[in-house]
Amino acid sequence: MGHFYYARHFGVLGAATVVLFLLGHWDLISDSLIVSFAISGGLHACALVFALRSPQSLLRKSCFVALAAALSVFTMYVGIMGLVLFAAVPGNERLYAVLGLCSLSGAITYGSLIRLFWIRKFSSRLILSMALLCTVATSLAFFAKTHADFLGGWWLAAVWWFTLSGALKFFDTHPNALSRSKYNGT
Repeated sequence: MGHFYYARHFGVLGAATVVLFLLGHWDLISDSLIVSFAISGGLHACALVFALRSPQSLLRKSCFVALAAALSVFTMYVGIMGLVLFAAVPGNERLYAVLGLCSLSGAITYGSLIRLFWIRKFSSRLILSMALLCTVATSLAFFAKTHADFLGGWWLAAVWWFTLSGALKFFDTHPNALSRSKYNGT
């Protein structure tokens, strides 16, 4: 059954993608990366909150959205540090490495937040699996973006969102996925 109404979640996520596209298309958030990353993290978190199966307090939901937005901004700073760490790596390879680092760290921290707030049985192995899937999907999305000028930053966020949510849905609803992932208490 799962912890979320996934049809509702993906519907809200689709609407959030349109909002992100329009914000980027109209250059409403292009001046501030902090605001852009915070909105991106908050939109996905709102899509999860609107899809919760069990009733939760407004304070708990609000805390989840605020922390998700903060973690998204943290991911931006991971990317900035990654640019320095991978300074010796040439051009495009450097961008792929930094994007992979951001995608991986963002998925791990966000998956851990989901575990802390909503799915206590969500193991470290499943979070790492989701993070690896997000890293691969985001790298492929970046490759597509380099060959299609109309794809902007919204594209990378949307691909990451749908990959993370698809993996979350699979692990949350697949029979015994949560119980089979437990290995020595991880």
